[in-house]
Amino acid sequence: MTRKVVRIIIIDDQQLVRQGLAGLFQADGGFEVVADYGSGPEAFEQINLHRPEVAIVDIQIPGLDGISVGRRLKQLSPTTEIVYLTSTHSDDQAREAFESGGRSYLLKTCSFEELALATRKAADGDFYLTGPPSSDMIAEYVRPLLSNQRPGGQVTTREKEIARLLADGYSTKEAADVLNISVKTAEAHRASIMKKLNAKNVTDIVKYCIRNQIIET
Repeated sequence: MTRKVVRIIIIDDQQLVRQGLAGLFQADGGFEVVADYGSGPEAFEQINLHRPEVAIVDIQIPGLDGISVGRRLKQLSPTTEIVYLTSTHSDDQAREAFESGGRSYLLKTCSFEELALATRKAADGDFYLTGPPSSDMIAEYVRPLLSNQRPGGQVTTREKEIARLLADGYSTKEAADVLNISVKTAEAHRASIMKKLNAKNVTDIVKYCIRNQIIET
């Protein structure tokens, strides 16, 4: 099965870093680097021109910090997912990164393979956080945000997969096993779907799947 090519932009104040990442992504074959920028304001001016699926953002860029940049990018282009790179990790920073709408949060010491995985997950509407306990930690970061989420909004690729499995009769745990994600992450996705669809039960999810031809009747 041919992988979908993910369109990305890179935002980092160091030109050498941008060029290095662009070269690695292009060589992978599964990504297209449509632009790179040395600051957030540069990206703001052209985000609607390129409409990337993912933005790779350095949190420690001078001036307007990376998390503020990511938050503004989400306002300008809601379908663009944010992958944050950071030189120093803290739980507070990670929580803020996800609260800003970020999908992935990685240390700059990660391998390109891990970054590519996190970027593809972001494009699919999934989450990624470096480290063995990442799945449970993501759920803890994301769950409080769902209480403030309003009905409506774009249903991500991962959420559609969860919706299809729930509509087919799978439990949340079984759906998590099929998709190779943690139960807590699957529960967070399910809660997000319910909020976005203003669904009261699984029957409402089934109706959504039928209307959008996600499942066959």
